[in-house]
Amino acid sequence: MRMLKRLACAAVSVAMAATMLTGCNNGRYIMSYDDTDVNAGIYIYNIVSEMLNQQYMLYYKGSSGGVMDEKVNGKEMAVYLEDNAMEKTKEYCAVTEKFKELDLELTDEDLKSIASSATNSYNSQKDMYEELGISKESIKLMLKESKMKEMIFDYYYGKDGKEAPSDDEVEKYVNENYVRFKTISISKSTKSDEDEKEKENKENKELADKYFKKAEGKNFKDFDEVIEEYEKYVEEKEKQESSGTDSSSSSSASDSSSSSSAADSSSSSSAADSSSSSSAADSSSSKVGDTDSTSKTDSSSASDSSSNSDSSSESGSISEAASIADSSSDDSSTGETKEEDKYPHESMINYASYDEDTLATESGKMLTKIKEMKQGAAEQFENDDAYYIIIKGDVSERSKEYASENHDTILNEMFEKTFEKTIAGWAEDLNIKVDSRSVKRYSAKSLYNKYTDFVTKNNKSS
Repeated sequence: MRMLKRLACAAVSVAMAATMLTGCNNGRYIMSYDDTDVNAGIYIYNIVSEMLNQQYMLYYKGSSGGVMDEKVNGKEMAVYLEDNAMEKTKEYCAVTEKFKELDLELTDEDLKSIASSATNSYNSQKDMYEELGISKESIKLMLKESKMKEMIFDYYYGKDGKEAPSDDEVEKYVNENYVRFKTISISKSTKSDEDEKEKENKENKELADKYFKKAEGKNFKDFDEVIEEYEKYVEEKEKQESSGTDSSSSSSASDSSSSSSAADSSSSSSAADSSSSSSAADSSSSKVGDTDSTSKTDSSSASDSSSNSDSSSESGSISEAASIADSSSDDSSTGETKEEDKYPHESMINYASYDEDTLATESGKMLTKIKEMKQGAAEQFENDDAYYIIIKGDVSERSKEYASENHDTILNEMFEKTFEKTIAGWAEDLNIKVDSRSVKRYSAKSLYNKYTDFVTKNNKSS
């Protein structure tokens, strides 16, 4: 009987100890592996960061709906945000452990820069971070992990890396995946009155037809002449409108039948060589190491948990990539003169880097059109945004030089997906234990509610 009592007492003690161990977390940690605990703030940041990213994209697309009512890849937004954050947080674990395994080290300069950036970031949104449960320590750790990820990528794929491609392989990738083009775009009317809108679009279409006729028979190089003529027309139109001069007295380059919206339309894509590899959902194409990923933490880290109790219950686009001009003019900020642009008015874009959702957008449709075009002959294209005159160039004429000048960016495009799969494999091998209570406490819906309450409160006080 005495033995049975002792066993019963022991069982009760074990149960109490387990309860105490679970309770002492109090939402501070989201997961653990080996002897390392991962701050909840890292998981929270990953949810909020992607939530704001998705919200921005809805705004960019002109949607008036709420972000939490949307779906991503067939998933309800809340489910998607939580799954994405869990994946990113486990990636953090894998990256930090692999960094140690490869015996890599951050320099003192790296650490100083990370600490400074973390302080600036935290101070810029301190109230919001505190409200949501994200500490400065977590921001610092995420920046640290980002640098680690970049260094691991270079360890494998950078110059002299274990799996680094040859220069010929990088050039071949550019030839097979990029499109090279020049374009003139004339925006469609945004007027609310349908009659005015129809009239304006008719005039803009006539203007596009006029310049297309000028472009017919031009080769890729000589297409610059048409672009520059159109740019002069737009500039003259804007001068007349700003001075109040009647459009009928414009120079011979102007078209009296064109509307003022033509002058406001985007001119030629005198675009810089864009090598963006991110989809619009990513805002963009960031280099490995610049992503919103998590970072290393340990059991001595400061708590990131929010003091609030459980609450009941979101990228740069193709058109942006093709519209940033490389200026060959003087750099007034440095006093230095830039080298003359050898490839004015043209863009180089990695078509293969865009996903199906992005290619389904209006700018994505334009890029698909370019991909399918023949080289050296101008064509017209129209989508919901604008009227276009486009000419496609030969990528191979500049791929060697382009691959050399953009080597690091192209490496990221070549190996990003492979690298992400490799990291996921490292994470699976870590035996990560997730704290389900913390996951429940920091649900996407509760964080969204906290964020919107915070914004509403601050808007009222401002």
